[in-house]
Amino acid sequence: MKLCPFCQQDAVWHVRLRSAPQHRFLMCFECDSVWLKDQPVSDEAGTTFDKHMQALGRIPDWKDIEKVEMLQ
Repeated sequence: MKLCPFCQQDAVWHVRLRSAPQHRFLMCFECDSVWLKDQPVSDEAGTTFDKHMQALGRIPDWKDIEKVEMLQ
């Protein structure tokens, strides 16, 4: 299990949007950090869930997130 480099409190998960299953990214559910699949999971990369969804032109909606698997 890979712990979030920002909060060190929760695992990093592979997730997808229920409304757009082709859109996948990595996320910590404790501190809302997000990394794109091509970004290293580090405290020098990433953004927040709200900012990520806004960049996609979507309203941040937690119900739209589906956990796929924990990052190892």
